[in-house]
Formats: sequence, structure tokens, C-alpha cells
Amino acid sequence: MKKTFIVSFVLLLALTISSNAQFRLGITPVTGLNLNIHHGSDLQESGNGFGLLIGAQADMSFTKSLGLVAGMVFYDNRSGSYSESGNESGVQYNADADVSLSYFQLEALFKYKLPSNVYFVFGPMLGFNEQSEVEVEINYPQYNYKQKEKQTLKNTQTRFELKMGGGYEIPVANNLDIIPQLTFGYGLSNVIEDVKWQIITFQAQVGVRFTVL
Repeated sequence: MKKTFIVSFVLLLALTISSNAQFRLGITPVTGLNLNIHHGSDLQESGNGFGLLIGAQADMSFTKSLGLVAGMVFYDNRSGSYSESGNESGVQYNADADVSLSYFQLEALFKYKLPSNVYFVFGPMLGFNEQSEVEVEINYPQYNYKQKEKQTLKNTQTRFELKMGGGYEIPVANNLDIIPQLTFGYGLSNVIEDVKWQIITFQAQVGVRFTVL
């Protein structure tokens, strides 16, 4: 499925380029930071965490206002953690859970640009899991005892997300722009099959766009 989607993605880009003789194309390496919020009725507690992203985008303009941003994020970290305290059979405990999640993601974002170089984007994102581990540490302060366990999460699902936000194009030279961007991503799919657990992400990224056409 992953290979089929990637091939279709590349063919769509090629058809778009060949059918628009007036378009402009920029290649943009990007990096950034995620603030991830884990939520869902099957989670004991909501969690949050930070993660890095590294990727590249094809920034296509069909008119001065309308365009399409097609991106590949080679590493997109959506990790999170939470802590809880409780009492079980008269024994006090503190638990810390750290979830390590990362994805290879594809995005296709419609772009609307204002004359002031401010722009807005909206579109879907599709992610394939690269890493999925959880580490839980339980501390029993009464007994000065700690228990730690680490395991791989199974039955992770392909990730679907709706992404929206905006940015600003800063020209620095001919055919060269620096582009900061802020977006909000709402995860529609569960992290694990049959477990109500989704991720919301606030993302800050910066890219350097090289206009090639």
C-alpha cells in the first residue's frame, strides 16, 4: 500500500506540472518542532510531548494566489508522555509513561497566498509508522522500589490527519526565500487499531525555498 501511494503521489505531481505551462515550482527543505497532545477515551490520562521533523516540499504556484504544496516528511516525531498517581490496595504509586512515535508522512496542501506574502494552507496528511515504543516506570515510594518496562506497540495504524495553518514568504535573494510556517493538525485515525487514541499537533517549521522553474 505504501509503495502504491508513493507512486500515485509522484504521478500526480508529474501530471500537474505537465498540464500547467505557467506554473512556478520551488523545492523547500524543511525542519521544525511539534507540540503533540495525545487524547482519547481509552487513555488513562491525556499526554503531551515535543518532537522534531525533517522533510522536503514541492511548492507549486498556478496563479499569484493559488497553489499546491506537496510534501514528504522523512521523520515526523509524534511522541508524548503522561504521569499519574494512585493508591492500589493501600499501596501508593507514581507512574510515568513515555510513548515514542514517529512517522514517514505525505501531505498535499492547497495554498492561498495574499499580496503581502502571507499564505494559508489546508489539506490531508497520510503517515506510515516508523517507530512505536512505550516505556512505563512505576515508583512505589513506601518501599523505595521502582519498576520499569519497555515494549513495542503493535497493530499501529496508517495515520490520517487534517492540517491547516499559515506562513510568510521572506525573499532573501533571486529565487531564494525563507519560509516560517505554523500549522494545526487534527489526527482522525487511532494510533493503534481498536484503541481510542488520537494525536493533535501544533507544528512550527521553517524552510528554505529554491525556485527552480
